[in-house]
Amino acid sequence: MARFAHDTHQRHDNHHQHGDHNPPQPPETPTPPTSSAPEFSDLGATFNDATRALVGGLWQNAVEEGGQGHGSVVRYVDDLKAVESGLQSEIKAGQFSGDTLTHIQTVLSDITTALSAATASVNGGGSFGSVANAETALRASHLDILDIVNNDHTLSTLATQNGATGFLAAPATLPDGVTAATAPHATLAEIGAIFNDAANRILGGVNSDNKAIITSDMNAVVSGLKHLIDAQPAQFEGLTGIHADTVMRQAQLEITYINRAGIDPDAGRGSNDNILDMIDIIQGDANLAGMASQGGVSGFSQFPDALNPTPRYQDNAAQTAFWANFIAQGNTLGQRAEQLVGSGDTHAINALISEFQTFEKNATKFDLAQGGIFGARFDNELTPSSTLGAEVDAMVKGLKTGDAALVTAAAEVIHDNAADVAGNNIPITGGHFNPDGLTVAEVLSTAVTAPATAAAEPKPTPTPPGTVADAAPASSHDHATADIHHSPIVDTAQHFHHMWG
Repeated sequence: MARFAHDTHQRHDNHHQHGDHNPPQPPETPTPPTSSAPEFSDLGATFNDATRALVGGLWQNAVEEGGQGHGSVVRYVDDLKAVESGLQSEIKAGQFSGDTLTHIQTVLSDITTALSAATASVNGGGSFGSVANAETALRASHLDILDIVNNDHTLSTLATQNGATGFLAAPATLPDGVTAATAPHATLAEIGAIFNDAANRILGGVNSDNKAIITSDMNAVVSGLKHLIDAQPAQFEGLTGIHADTVMRQAQLEITYINRAGIDPDAGRGSNDNILDMIDIIQGDANLAGMASQGGVSGFSQFPDALNPTPRYQDNAAQTAFWANFIAQGNTLGQRAEQLVGSGDTHAINALISEFQTFEKNATKFDLAQGGIFGARFDNELTPSSTLGAEVDAMVKGLKTGDAALVTAAAEVIHDNAADVAGNNIPITGGHFNPDGLTVAEVLSTAVTAPATAAAEPKPTPTPPGTVADAAPASSHDHATADIHHSPIVDTAQHFHHMWG
């Protein structure tokens, strides 16, 4: 989904562009006093990054994929060690006294527990006895730190100096004794409060202790959104309607990740991206953001910002070809839909609807075939439970009913989705994808020339003419270089076009 005012997909994962280093070990000797200590608000920003990493649960992979590092556990451990070291420096500098000093000592104790629990949560539970116990301890210690800082006047003041938002609280759980089954859900804000409950409880991961309540929350979000959209169609027209439908679908996708926890090592990565994405969609649409905060209730509350953008996914040749075709075909189909809607040409409209449905089906097929971190990052762009499903359904409805405004909105979301994935992937040749391209050559015109090793790879079986690139007038892509036009990547992309019909 294309993002809005917040920091988009590019803020989902990675603090220090983690690679294959191991988490640093604590010093064996005390750190000598320094003449200066870090600002408490800066430590709060680092802790915020750790909070964001904790959404959906920590994950770890032995083999790195797509330049994405070995897991969020590395980021989380690095963040907490930085906060730990900074607090120790501030203590040595004499910055705290009295009750506040006692509170900081408790925070350091919680950090010790969180560090141990974080590692155990991705390694079978360790000394905690089980993954569920480790994840429970991880969440409890992390939230305790936030409670301590935000309830100590001195610390909360330091955390927010000069407009900072350090140690930002997580979305709130429902009041004690209130569940998804008993909570009010007549408004988007009330549905969002149930979502907040799930977003808080899923910090650290899904396990046997919390799976039932998180699942119940997400089921309530799905059914609540569906009822609200059906009951108040005037509130959910055009872009707002597509965005709301997308969130409903992604809540369904979240249930899939919940059920895969403990089975699929990348489920936590997918959940992290998905939950943060739903919040961004709501808060990035002015209509939905207004509806999500009303009557004294604030739903779909935001998590703090990340310190650094997520590294773009490094594609292989097949993935590069896929994205080039996905972007070009989506943009081309969107333009054709805007030209055809309301024309009365039933045959052409039905044929185009069929093309959109094939476009969706084959994008989903490719995504599911990739799996791993690729799937975790892009499921919510490329499956029916995603932006793609919502935008294609809206496009089909608009074409069938002659609703030009809905078709235009759907075409806009299709382009925004293309721009989003274009900005989060690196072609195998390097450079970047052109999200406005109408042909494969145009989409790849901003990628650098393929290296010699890539050029030496065997080309796929030649395919007949009729690709998106072939269908456009020559003048529309004459600016692309000859190397791009005739590279193995473009040939492979043309092959994928035929796979898509």
